[in-house]
Amino acid sequence: MKYFYSASAMGYGDGRWWHKFYKFPNHPRVTKTLTLGPKIGKPYAVIKIGNSVYNNVGLSNMGLKKWLTYYCYSNIDLSKVIVSLHSENVTDLVVMFAWLEDLYIAGIEVNLSCPNVKKRYPHFIFPPTRHNLYLKLNYLMNPYMYDLDKVKGIRLNAIPLRYCGGGSGKVAQKRNWEFIKKYGKELNVAGCSFQTIDDIHELEDMGCTEIGIGSTILINPKLVECLK
Repeated sequence: MKYFYSASAMGYGDGRWWHKFYKFPNHPRVTKTLTLGPKIGKPYAVIKIGNSVYNNVGLSNMGLKKWLTYYCYSNIDLSKVIVSLHSENVTDLVVMFAWLEDLYIAGIEVNLSCPNVKKRYPHFIFPPTRHNLYLKLNYLMNPYMYDLDKVKGIRLNAIPLRYCGGGSGKVAQKRNWEFIKKYGKELNVAGCSFQTIDDIHELEDMGCTEIGIGSTILINPKLVECLK
């Protein structure tokens, strides 16, 4: 295993309130996805039911401009932060890439798979950048339709659900793991949807060298505490 990283459930780089108990100072962190300007998503929270987590808040976020203003002058070590971006307007993504170009960050993730967004980019071309690039997809998407030559790795989103946005944890494990088995070793797909130590070993057997910690914090916090 190369490393664990804190997935987008960790908020905007510093974690949501329930993450304050789980500090991962040496692990990369991926921000919750940011759009160019502020955006209000659907009015439903993150809900834990059994071993699954349901998330229907959509792309609700402060916008990249406010994030830059606040977080760039906070005590967050940006060298370990991967900034996740999305827009239904490709021109906005070009602007966001430009704003991040001179920052010393760990990379940029382009999220093309938010369950609450209908518009897709089947042939999205990344703007030029010096940063490491990551692509966030869901299990239904074909990674070979994208500009993979520029991509350092692929992360998997929550699986889209009809009435409640996205699902992660146990509800997503089967489908996400099928994607990892199909594409993982060739395309450096990060592991996800783990619940136990055995799950971690299984993801390693599939070829995963990176694993994202997201909904596991809510499902099995004792395991997450051990992983530190």
